[in-house]
Amino acid sequence: MTKKLFALLITLTICSTSSLFADWVVPASSLPQKSRALIRRIYPNAQIWKVERDGRKFEVELSNGASIDFLLNGNWLNIDGGWNGVPMSVLPQAIANTVRRTYPQARMIDVEKEWGNYKIKLNNMMELYIAANGQLMGQQWDD
Repeated sequence: MTKKLFALLITLTICSTSSLFADWVVPASSLPQKSRALIRRIYPNAQIWKVERDGRKFEVELSNGASIDFLLNGNWLNIDGGWNGVPMSVLPQAIANTVRRTYPQARMIDVEKEWGNYKIKLNNMMELYIAANGQLMGQQWDD
C-alpha cells in the first residue's frame, strides 16, 4: 500500500511540474497593447493566428508566416519573418543603417535581441552581430 501511494505521489508531482512549464494557447487580446501595436505597425496586413504563453513570454504566429516572441511587458525578443522577411522599421536607426551599409541587397529574415545587442540573419546566409550603438561586432555564415 505504501509503495502504491508513493508511486501515485511521484506521478502527480511529475504531471503537475510538466504542466507548470507548458505553453498555454491564449486569446490575442491577452497580448500587451505594445505587442499588438508592433504587429500592426510592421505587418499591417497580417492576422494573429495563434498566441501561446509560457511563464516568461508570449509566442505569436501570424497569418503571413512570421512569428514573434514577446516578453510579458510587450517588448519583442525575436522576430522570424518567415518568407516575408523582417522590416527594417523594427530596428533602431543605428542598427538598420549598419545592416543596409553592410549588405545593401540582402533582406533580414530573423532578428534576435541578445543582451542589448542584435543578432540578424540575412537571406544571403550571413549572420550579423551588431551592438546597440550600431557597431558591427562580427559576422559569420549561417549554418
